[in-house]
Amino acid sequence: MLLTILSLLLFSPLTHASSTLTLTVTTDKPSYFIGEEVYICGNLTIDNTTINDGLIGLEVNNPNGVIVVRTRPAGTNLSQNWLVELIDVTPCDQYGNPKTNFTKKTLAYFNATVKNNDIEMRNALVTVNIYDISRSPIGVASFEGVIKENTTISIIMSIPIPQTAETGNATAYANAYSGWPRIGGKPYCPEKSKQFNITDGAPKTDLEPKEQTIQGNYNTTFKISFYEPIGTYTVHVSAIYQGLPVINSTTFNVNVLGDATGDGVVDAKDLRALMQSWPPAPYNPNCDFNADGVIDGKDLRTLGLYWGYGTS
Repeated sequence: MLLTILSLLLFSPLTHASSTLTLTVTTDKPSYFIGEEVYICGNLTIDNTTINDGLIGLEVNNPNGVIVVRTRPAGTNLSQNWLVELIDVTPCDQYGNPKTNFTKKTLAYFNATVKNNDIEMRNALVTVNIYDISRSPIGVASFEGVIKENTTISIIMSIPIPQTAETGNATAYANAYSGWPRIGGKPYCPEKSKQFNITDGAPKTDLEPKEQTIQGNYNTTFKISFYEPIGTYTVHVSAIYQGLPVINSTTFNVNVLGDATGDGVVDAKDLRALMQSWPPAPYNPNCDFNADGVIDGKDLRTLGLYWGYGTS
């Protein structure tokens, strides 16, 4: 009997409880109108304990493609030992010479300097995401390739500045990942940012950030440009912590104020629907654009503000 017990102790495999990494993601509303600000947040936890030194890769896709690629800190106690490190991002011309102003309907160039601190080569996705002064994302550029061990490289990427961009101070956010967050790619290091100017018109003052009603140990916010498509948007998040990978996603819908018929266009059909629900006609909630329970001049002004949206 004693030999049997000893054999079990010596040769039975030891079992260890595995940790569970959890990443949540949510938006402050399930749907938004064109021109509204989206607030995204969530929590990164391990075994139900909030992580204070993590990184979250965050990607937002609209029906036409990627509009947001950001790395958000989960907590404030971030390490300084990054396998792949973004050294800097600099607005520049096509030859890499620093530049601070770009005009609408031209190409803006950005020089991202990346260092592989590892003793092995690393696959890297390097992205630049620019926001105009209204905090609307207006373009994404990316580079995917292999960076040799102990090597620093500079990558020049271009993004068209659309005519629809707001003039004034804009911001470029550069990030480095092992791949796109939507397919489980993880951030290598914190993002770098740099401001520049978009010209062609009188600059506008920056907007005050809206108050948020939900929080997490990571978050980000951006405004839906008037020129973004309506439809379903998907938020992808990814992280790796203590060797454990995790991904998650959520969706939200984008609609346009003034679209009473729901066809994605603000035109005479919507005006007709509004007039047909004008008091004392029966109330039509689809025409109550400010959701105050009354169809009146405020709703008519809203329809006029978005008149022509969705038409070619």
